[in-house]
Amino acid sequence: MGSKQKYIKGNAFDFEDDFIDSLAQLEDIILKLKIGRYIEENLKDYPVNKLTTYVVAGCVRHNDESVYFAIEILRSPRMNIVLTDFHLIDTNEYLDLINLNCYIKNEKSI
Repeated sequence: MGSKQKYIKGNAFDFEDDFIDSLAQLEDIILKLKIGRYIEENLKDYPVNKLTTYVVAGCVRHNDESVYFAIEILRSPRMNIVLTDFHLIDTNEYLDLINLNCYIKNEKSI
């Protein structure tokens, strides 16, 4: 699994092929850009966890509708943050992840 390096807010992070392939399946390029910008501007650093990945949700507005998504994050010792997977989710899944405090907090709304 090759990953491409990206630079974000002083922290480097990588993308796995599954993440890029899943995001590429979206047909609307503007939506892809909005999701990418949201992740870039709001994703925080996560503590090292050798046993599991983090799943966090996000939401962007597109064409006057909310689009909910979840990303999977791997954070291992001596590695950058790795974005491993991406999925569109429904409102209920998004609210469940918010209740678990597993969501990307929008820094602009704070």
